Amino acid sequence: MKVFISADMEGITGIADPLDVVRGEANYPAGRELMVGDVNAAIEGALAGGADEVLVNDSHSSMTNLPRDSVHEAARLIRGGTKPWSMMQGLTEDHDVACFVGYHAKAGTERAVLNHTYYGQVLVSLRVNDEEVGELGWNAGLAASLGVPVGLVTGDDATEAEAIDRLETVETAVVKDGIDRFTADCLPPEDARHRIREGAKRAVRRASTFEQPIPDEPVAIEVDWAATNQAASAAAIPSVERVAGRTTRVEADAYVEAFEASVAMLHGGGAGRNEFYG
Repeated sequence: MKVFISADMEGITGIADPLDVVRGEANYPAGRELMVGDVNAAIEGALAGGADEVLVNDSHSSMTNLPRDSVHEAARLIRGGTKPWSMMQGLTEDHDVACFVGYHAKAGTERAVLNHTYYGQVLVSLRVNDEEVGELGWNAGLAASLGVPVGLVTGDDATEAEAIDRLETVETAVVKDGIDRFTADCLPPEDARHRIREGAKRAVRRASTFEQPIPDEPVAIEVDWAATNQAASAAAIPSVERVAGRTTRVEADAYVEAFEASVAMLHGGGAGRNEFYG
């Protein structure tokens, strides 16, 4: 039984403010410790559920947030920001189930903690085949196209609602309730991690039973940027078409190809941004 974990940071236990997730800010070291705790809880739950192999992909911002010596010794860890598949680097058809740990709701979701899509300041909307999605839906589409179900999503209550709406049969672990974009009602860490462990254990045991939607192909992935210069930068990528002043698009026959092209489009449009979170 092979388990893949994509670990973001905004949906981690106790995280509520941008200063908690931006490297160099005073709160970041504490935020990183909280992230380690949630990820290790997911690994422990996966192992208890019967996992033989666990691969963790650090998926937040620089993607170098998880120290190797702090992550559970039973798991492998992918670190680094130069990833063709970004938050899903390392996922293969051989994985039995994927877990999204520390995820957050898409941009514009009311009362969702640190809601955004990929880039907090420069990206307004991401659409797959004309349907708006967040990182959760964008990444879940890749997993589905490879035949890998998303078994667990952890984050705030708005993220749970987004996950159930999109994936229906997914297990969830709510670690905080959103009050506003920068305010959360947070569970005690041990209570939150108990939920994560149990959710991961159930997800692994249920891996063969999940039924989740597979994206229609061919695939178009479209982005609305906050400003025209970002669209221009994205459109400098050869596979990217600029379809409006602030809108760029990639198209491909298969989701895997469209996803990889969309990662390049996002990096092109986000180049030179002032880091907020992402």
